[in-house]
Amino acid sequence: MFPEFCTIEWLNLRPGSKELEAFNVERVRGYLECNLGCKKKEVIHALRLHPRTVAEAIKIIRANAHRSDGALQS
Repeated sequence: MFPEFCTIEWLNLRPGSKELEAFNVERVRGYLECNLGCKKKEVIHALRLHPRTVAEAIKIIRANAHRSDGALQS
């Protein structure tokens, strides 16, 4: 997990990089954990992210949740 004091400059993230994607996924995950029941539009405005970035982050978070819950294991 990323420390709260990290900034994009400190992490040296480039647009389109996997590091930036992971950073944004963790930002979205943290916001969703603290604000249960919020809408995607709220996340977009609160984190000032592009709607596609938030949608992709939510897709990744859901995929990871389904993979780790054990229901899909045989």
